[in-house]
Amino acid sequence: MKKYIFILLALVLAVSCNDDAFLEEKTYNDDTASFFKNQKAIEIALASAYTEIQYMVFGNQRGGSSHNWILNGMGLDTFANTNTTASGDDQGVFSDWPKLTSVSGYVRHYGEYMYKLSNRANIVVDMIDEHPEIEYSTPTMQQELRAEAVFLRAWSYRVLAGLFGSLVYSDHMTQEARYDYEMIPREEAWKLIAADFEYAEQNLPVKPRLMGTVTKAAAAHYLSETYLSLGQFKEAEDAASRVINGQDGDYHIMTTRFGNRADQATDRYGNSLAAPQGAYWDLFRTSMRTDGSQASDSNPNDPGNKEAIWVAQIDFVSQAENWTLGASGDSWWRMHVPILESVWAPWIPMGGKNGTRAGSDGKTYYVFTADATCYAAGKEPADAGNPAAGVEEAAGRKTMYNLSIKIDSLACRAQGEGAATALGFLASEFVQRPAGDILGSYWDDPNDFRGSEVMIQRDPYTPSGKRWSEVKKEVKARVDAGLYTVTASDTVNITPRFWKFSDDKHVISSGNCYYDTDWYMIRIAETYLLRAEARLAQGNKSGAAEDINVLRNRAGAKPAAAGDIDIDYILDERVRELFGEEQRWITLSRLSCNPNATYVLDKYPTQNAQTSNTLYERTRKYGWGHENDLTAGRRETYVDALGNTRHIPNIQPFNYVLPIPVQIIQSNKDVKIPQNYGYGE
Repeated sequence: MKKYIFILLALVLAVSCNDDAFLEEKTYNDDTASFFKNQKAIEIALASAYTEIQYMVFGNQRGGSSHNWILNGMGLDTFANTNTTASGDDQGVFSDWPKLTSVSGYVRHYGEYMYKLSNRANIVVDMIDEHPEIEYSTPTMQQELRAEAVFLRAWSYRVLAGLFGSLVYSDHMTQEARYDYEMIPREEAWKLIAADFEYAEQNLPVKPRLMGTVTKAAAAHYLSETYLSLGQFKEAEDAASRVINGQDGDYHIMTTRFGNRADQATDRYGNSLAAPQGAYWDLFRTSMRTDGSQASDSNPNDPGNKEAIWVAQIDFVSQAENWTLGASGDSWWRMHVPILESVWAPWIPMGGKNGTRAGSDGKTYYVFTADATCYAAGKEPADAGNPAAGVEEAAGRKTMYNLSIKIDSLACRAQGEGAATALGFLASEFVQRPAGDILGSYWDDPNDFRGSEVMIQRDPYTPSGKRWSEVKKEVKARVDAGLYTVTASDTVNITPRFWKFSDDKHVISSGNCYYDTDWYMIRIAETYLLRAEARLAQGNKSGAAEDINVLRNRAGAKPAAAGDIDIDYILDERVRELFGEEQRWITLSRLSCNPNATYVLDKYPTQNAQTSNTLYERTRKYGWGHENDLTAGRRETYVDALGNTRHIPNIQPFNYVLPIPVQIIQSNKDVKIPQNYGYGE
């Protein structure tokens, strides 16, 4: 079983006070004080705080909720959820933004859990400060444990400032309810957050106390980001440099193969995994080795992975093991059974209607759906499915998808009639499209490994062994020749498979536990991009290009020139390197309506909540239009390069921050908490 730090959850929840009272802060009483007078109790309370991080990264995905993913930028300029046409709370929000209110689940979820995290972190600070008599295992352990708690408090407030702007800040636990707390604006919050990260960097260890705990480098990384928000650009560059130059630990971009699949020379389609590009592929591999055996952990936690600065941990056990271990409750199971792979699995209708046609030549042909995608010849595993009988093109082939095992192409999505059904995400068209696409793409170089078929499989194999792109041409030729006909019902919606969130080797072959890769909170790749941004802000475009090219060189992409660099180039490079990992909302929000972010003005000169800002413009340009959603007919339209009428997401400038959650507003009876502009009372 994988090692993890989240232990004794039931005891931890008791330690963490009354979290049900959302904004009601309480401390322990005299009857329980003796429990807290030892180092182990502090470590257990810290585990409780880390559990909140784990839950926010992996938790609600299992429950079919997309709330956890809003921080990663869902609905902005990189991806959206597929539930865009349903009615009800939260459905269609990100193409019909007026539906987003203070009672929305997207709003309440992060509002609730980030304050819970800050409360749990503050408990640890109080435990340490109020009990100086506690004995610690090393002379520096007291400050190191306190620094962990301060870091987690700062991280929670960083998220709150990024999502909501204003926030209620407290640096300790009190016995009274919050009846007279003022909201502070985000710039004041950033100053307090910076002070916390400064303290954390000074006092945290270089190496993690346990797998998944934070270090000096993690604090310096977020300190760089916070300094950028405050307009302290030289300080931001220096903080990032302390990570990059090795002052805060041994971290670097991986350019050599490592981990559980390092001995694999090609992917299953024969594409080369030679370094340095193959090292990027290695970053996201699971605990499964090349030979099919299971290692003790996934590659983000591999000792040879020097790119990982902070990694959220999964306790990977099967559902049956959960009950054997005595665990109970849905939230506990959620943390054990993530479905990261399934939410990013490609949408490829299979096994249903309209799959074959009888040709006038007496042969049977696939059209698009039945047994739609297959392995290339000689690449299929032993448990792959057999294609439908009697289909000419499928002779000697194996299907990627086996109804009884449900792995691979559709991962663990449920199988419906001719289509997969379940929670799913759609990468924006600018992410999906390859370099040079007539409709535009984030990919500026066809040789960029990160956007190649190795990492983004856009063109899967069919039973004939040919690619979809080839088959589509052949189907058209057959129809034109009169062999058979196709109708609108034969339309197939194929979205790419992202090998960043997926694997072709799985720990088990049923249930939800396929992709057991722990998730990056910080890779040093992002630290390079923060330093590039700090250098751009100081007018040092050549230095910014130098940092960006560390990533592009690894990916095999053409180098960026100093003249290429502006805020859009950096934001695009963040997509290319960090798609699905980056906390995109915080990035775009801190660059919106922020008078300190002067370096965005050449691209986004108007910065206010009434007219325009960075997040608003990026979402309108690159976000999903969702052509058939609830707002069709009343949104702005444009005609694309192919002559098709398209829709622009219905977002407003004030959406650069979310509405203040209703719980926060209602928690104060003596001080009125104002709602963010544009959202009403």
